[in-house]
Amino acid sequence: MAALSGSSSECCCTLKKTLNRLISNTSTSPRARTRSEPLYVISLERYGRDADFGVRFPDSISMSESLFDATITDGDCKIRVSLDPAINRLISVSKLHCGSVVRSVELSRGEDGGSFHVCSLEVDRLSGGDAALRALSSVNVRSLPWMGTEPSTHPLRARRSSYLPLWNNRDFYGEMWRDTIPSEPDAEDSGDYIDDIGSTVSLAELRRRFSSGSRRYRGALCVRILHKSRLIYYGKADQKCECPYKAELQVGDGSSTACVVLWNTVCLEWYRILHPGQVVRLRHYRVKESYGSRTGQESEPHIEISLNSRNPTAQITIIPKNQISPDWVLPNLPHSFICRQELPSCPQGHICDVIGVVIFVGRPERVRNKDGQRSEIEEYRWLQLVDRTSDKPIMIKLFSTSQPDIHSRVYPMALVVCTRLKLIRSAVDRATTFEYLTNTSLTQIYCTGTGSNPVMPYRGVRPIRQFLHWLKQVDESGLLERAVIGGYFSYPPLPVSLNSFMENRQGEAGLISGGEMKLECEKLNYREKRQFALQCVVTAACYHHRENNGRTQYSDLPSAPLSPRVPRQREGV
Repeated sequence: MAALSGSSSECCCTLKKTLNRLISNTSTSPRARTRSEPLYVISLERYGRDADFGVRFPDSISMSESLFDATITDGDCKIRVSLDPAINRLISVSKLHCGSVVRSVELSRGEDGGSFHVCSLEVDRLSGGDAALRALSSVNVRSLPWMGTEPSTHPLRARRSSYLPLWNNRDFYGEMWRDTIPSEPDAEDSGDYIDDIGSTVSLAELRRRFSSGSRRYRGALCVRILHKSRLIYYGKADQKCECPYKAELQVGDGSSTACVVLWNTVCLEWYRILHPGQVVRLRHYRVKESYGSRTGQESEPHIEISLNSRNPTAQITIIPKNQISPDWVLPNLPHSFICRQELPSCPQGHICDVIGVVIFVGRPERVRNKDGQRSEIEEYRWLQLVDRTSDKPIMIKLFSTSQPDIHSRVYPMALVVCTRLKLIRSAVDRATTFEYLTNTSLTQIYCTGTGSNPVMPYRGVRPIRQFLHWLKQVDESGLLERAVIGGYFSYPPLPVSLNSFMENRQGEAGLISGGEMKLECEKLNYREKRQFALQCVVTAACYHHRENNGRTQYSDLPSAPLSPRVPRQREGV
């Protein structure tokens, strides 16, 4: 804290003044509040709370599972602070966000004496969402000096090794997720798990040894990655695991297939680097019975190969194509591409791969998913693809696949490949059904213009070649006229009658009053989507018609009163 000391003439910036008052305060619970000068939020970072949460915040046990750190500046210097859980609601509804202007910030010192905690603040809503960008337009935020020493990259108020994405738990976030191959770990004494560098063992032999009770897994595995799962964050408030992540790889060799699990910091080091189609050599692994075998799912592998950062330290090597031995007889990458014309003949739950040109990208939306006692909000986007077989689009409800660099950059007219999607059929009424595709845990997406072409493993298969041949002959102007991005989109379409809605609500609440809907809407988080059915009397309406250019023209303002010349129905719903 020596960097904060100095004469009063040197303390010219708001943050220094406030923190110097806080440091000089000798009371039991010192706090200091900034005055009317604005402060600017230049970053917000989220992380899961840990087992010490109840000690640090005894009055906030029932608050959300998340904690937040923020970086704030006055334009002269910047400081990283933790936020009190009472502020979480402002973030969840996006009233407090990166770029916000805040005032009357109340600060206290952390338990270690070297960090600072925001107890309360006021968001200046009159400044507008881009006020901080305007105010700091002439300032290089990265070059602003830190108050005191530069803070660590770890969360301030929980023993976690990395931050979470702001709006979902499925993506990776931050520089700790490596995109380059880490150096080989030093050899160490791992007891029965030491294997011979020159020897290899097949998956079938490994399963046979496991079934016979042997726990001496000598020999390296040389396997091809067939499928890669999205990230699984299993952190809970009562757990002290610093890096609660895992991811699954379905792998195979010439003899069998198995599930490989990347645990904890192995996910940080390897998740962004490993892709379907690669051949890898695995050493220093553990073997146990797979979850599928324990639950009686016969289609799952019988063994599970665990890769950990210690006890023993797993070793992963990506084998270049020119070093792959034909004696390994590795399986080809499986695929099951279907076209739009074939979708109606596929059964419910069918797993497939698709390729198409994007003509619609919906805005990111979020839905609450209850998994046992936990309630997690998941993010998704609607996509529409067209291919060579039908004018009807392929509808995809695409949840996060732990590929945030691709998801955020899917635009109309891009070429997209989605793998391991599941077919869903929904009945709007007794005579009408709609079908769309959605994720499985192994779904991957590849998109032109996002840098995913180098790792795209399906470029040579016949369905891809056929599609690319069609794409060279297609009228791009016709596709471009259909291209749309953003806006409200609901699929499957809403029921056409109240009776149909009541028959298909599947246990959800029926009709609610306007007052109840207002209370429910106040509970919604940023981008969270729910549908309500409200019985009411229409007091105003407007009608519209579409001209040849596709633009909408209104005959009256939306608030126009009802009259005989205004139809009492909406067109084009």
